[in-house]
Amino acid sequence: MTTATIHYERVKEIVIDAAELSRRHELMRSSMAKAGVDLVVVFSTPLSAINVHYAANYDLFGDAAAVVVSLDADPILYVEEQDLERATRVCAIRDVRPCGDFAAVCGSLLGRDGATFAGLEWVSGEFSAALSAWAGREIKNGGAHLLAASLIKTPVEQELIRQAAAIADAGFLRGFDSLEAGMPEYVLAAEMEYAMRAKGAVDNFGLLSAGKHNRVIGLPTSKPIEAGDTLIFEITPARLGRNYSAQLCRTITVGPAGKKLKDCYAIQEEALEAAMALVKPGALVCDLTKAQDDVISRYGFADYCRAPYMRARGHGFGAGRIDLSRKNTKAIEAGMSFIIHPNQYFPDAGYLALGEMIIVTESGVERLCSLRPGIFEKEAAA
Repeated sequence: MTTATIHYERVKEIVIDAAELSRRHELMRSSMAKAGVDLVVVFSTPLSAINVHYAANYDLFGDAAAVVVSLDADPILYVEEQDLERATRVCAIRDVRPCGDFAAVCGSLLGRDGATFAGLEWVSGEFSAALSAWAGREIKNGGAHLLAASLIKTPVEQELIRQAAAIADAGFLRGFDSLEAGMPEYVLAAEMEYAMRAKGAVDNFGLLSAGKHNRVIGLPTSKPIEAGDTLIFEITPARLGRNYSAQLCRTITVGPAGKKLKDCYAIQEEALEAAMALVKPGALVCDLTKAQDDVISRYGFADYCRAPYMRARGHGFGAGRIDLSRKNTKAIEAGMSFIIHPNQYFPDAGYLALGEMIIVTESGVERLCSLRPGIFEKEAAA
């Protein structure tokens, strides 16, 4: 891939229209009907902007916004008055209303049986008390209905995640091409960020660490990258918003990788493939974690398959996030999307990064990464 391609060829624009929002609301209504709930107020603050973004494709402006999804009425979007014009213009929900007091408006809606509130965990105690006062009752949590809907990605969401994965690939390749000994970590991160933004990313959560023996992966620093370093990456660009993120985990060596490092990385590759082989509708999330741990443990590293040596074996992003852990006994369903990453600390090689984003299909798994899973060796300058 050439630098010109990375810089200037943006991914195809995708519009989230009224039909797409209706699909999401119908998924919510299906969950609501099963639980005897007839209304969910989906609420967002800057700390939880993904909720309203999922339900309305509205980028939060100001302190709050809310979407009312009910069984028997069209959805309503409430925004702060100063953003009414923009919200009306960009959002596919037809009924957009200004709101000067979200506690009063939302609380009044929550006063009847069957009304719930999604986003309670993100609001202050003062706001929660005001909601209850206006409702005249204890507020019921409706987050489960938002989660049930957003766990299963619509075709439009899946395509946005595919685009994000392609952008992650391009960002990594830009980093590999740009990498030079003596370059600070943050400069390499900036090269990758630029390439991903140029291709259409609106956000990126990126981790990057370089060293002879990395113990963790963290945010990029001013540390110069040196010959003989191992670089570990988590690259997470987003399309349109954080609900459509895709992550890529990879490892680069500055110079040839040593035998110990290659041997440890091969264990990770085996662990990744063991988990990939299990992915299909009906499989349990916990079994994907166990498969990775079992492979790594079989090579004598069982003690390093738990904190503080490793963090997670995979997860999703945004609304509908799913965490791959031994405690998660949820069954996998077609339409789910998450990364599987056997990122792992090895006493002989340090912390190494490997992981790929997937979409679960009716027959198994769609791998979104176009890059091979091995170590990438960058020739060190003479």
